[in-house]
Amino acid sequence: MATRYINAKTARLYKSTIGSSYEQILIYGEEVKTTGSPINGRIAAVYRSKYQGFVSVHQITEKSALEIYYIDVGQGDAALVVTPNKKKILIDGGFNNQAKGFLQWKYQLADLTAPKLEIDLLVLSHADQDHLKGLIDILQHDRIVIKKIIHNGIGMFEGTDEKSGDLSTDKKHLISYHSTIGDLQGLQLRGTFDKWIALVKQLNIPYAAVSSETGIFDIGDPKISLEIIGPIVERSSIGKKQLKWFGNHAHTINGHSVVFSITYDKVRMLFSGDVNIEGSAYLLAHPEAAEKLKAHVLKTPHHGSHEFHPPFLAAVRPQISVVSSGDSPDHGHPRANFIGAIGLASRSKEPLVFSTEIASTFTDANEVDLKSIVPNHVLNNADIRGARLFKKRLNGMINVRTDGKNLYAMRRVTAGYWWESYGPIIAEDYPSVL
Repeated sequence: MATRYINAKTARLYKSTIGSSYEQILIYGEEVKTTGSPINGRIAAVYRSKYQGFVSVHQITEKSALEIYYIDVGQGDAALVVTPNKKKILIDGGFNNQAKGFLQWKYQLADLTAPKLEIDLLVLSHADQDHLKGLIDILQHDRIVIKKIIHNGIGMFEGTDEKSGDLSTDKKHLISYHSTIGDLQGLQLRGTFDKWIALVKQLNIPYAAVSSETGIFDIGDPKISLEIIGPIVERSSIGKKQLKWFGNHAHTINGHSVVFSITYDKVRMLFSGDVNIEGSAYLLAHPEAAEKLKAHVLKTPHHGSHEFHPPFLAAVRPQISVVSSGDSPDHGHPRANFIGAIGLASRSKEPLVFSTEIASTFTDANEVDLKSIVPNHVLNNADIRGARLFKKRLNGMINVRTDGKNLYAMRRVTAGYWWESYGPIIAEDYPSVL
């Protein structure tokens, strides 16, 4: 069977060579296996090893796309990038096991005849729970192999000046900076971070801090350029790496998130972790970093919170923005003023702003427990029907795909057409973006 990819915004997997009945509606970049010769302009195809039908020969290509899956993990962050040469980059893992569930589903890991999933690069933007905790389950999965981990150099400690470590005498810098597992030897680590480091050590996964000094990071796909933009490290009087202290632990660990871009031909994508007002202003104060923030696609900082820096958004000028947020706990993300600001900052007349929370239909089923809310209440049919209104009917996954020149963006909907889809969207302002 031949491997082909959908090259239309959406395409039907028809039930036969004639008629309009279909099994699935596929989106740009989806892989199908084709066989035989075309009949009536359609060729036999198999999708995900189990859906069989026919696709239009005019809607498939031999060229694979770059795919980004912004995973709906509730109030947290997780994303998967699959490059044209099938290198896989996982960015953060959320607070729960939803990122692991997505990987199990997408790569059919329950099928023991399927190959193990290799993640070529895992990026931990920073060690907050809503980015880190879900990664522990992923590392423990016996059919997922992590080949390399990069991080921002900030850990979680006990018995230090702050949760993130010790400060310089003048309280202006965080001096507890680590790169390798060995740098943490003998230190008392805190909670989830302690479990994380123990697991990374047990699995012997290469683990290193990155910064703007890293520059281009080779991921083994010549079609892709991955560049580290932040954090920006400073040097002490004796040459040791340290990070600017932003007043407290939360602002510092968020502000120094790993910020990086991925460029594919004429399209650039930016991942900004939880970078906040202080961190954004600090990046912009360094002209060499500020110029590199320009991007067509932005994973927006800090779940669309109120702690955003409009000049940072103006430097990026995204055509497509994705907010990863949830309502448990409910911080009111994404904030209304942030959504307005990101739209104003776009280089497009019709910018796209997605939110994983808004894209999902209702909330997680396990968050609705009427018996716990009203413990002595006898449930009736009206209560049960009401509870169903608050169960998640569709995941809030946001898909962004590109061939290096045009962009496509989609989210699943309950309507008969299956997808709210956009594209092709021409990547604007190239080559000035680079």
